[in-house]
Amino acid sequence: MQLLAIFVAIFWLLYSLGSFLHESQKIRREIEKIQTENELRRLGIREKKQRLEYLKTSERIDKEAKMQMGRKQPGEKVLVLIEEKLKILPTEKKKKSRIIQPEIPIWEKWKWVFFHE
Repeated sequence: MQLLAIFVAIFWLLYSLGSFLHESQKIRREIEKIQTENELRRLGIREKKQRLEYLKTSERIDKEAKMQMGRKQPGEKVLVLIEEKLKILPTEKKKKSRIIQPEIPIWEKWKWVFFHE
């Protein structure tokens, strides 16, 4: 009978130890998961702080004023790019083939490049 009681006590201790280790493992995994999430959030916060610092700079404010309101500094020249293709301009293929032809004199090639004639 005593042997049975010792066996049950040892079994109960081993079961308690196994249960404790299992719970400890679950808690450790949860802590690692939370630490990973915290690190990701820290990175996000750091990126947002850098963005905020950029948004506060005078260069960004000047850029936005130029882009949205068409403002410029005194003495500054503005270059406007138009992406619209005009029918006057030849296609690249025609332009290259005309310029590459060896039988056409060079002055005619330059005339065609600049005046499209």
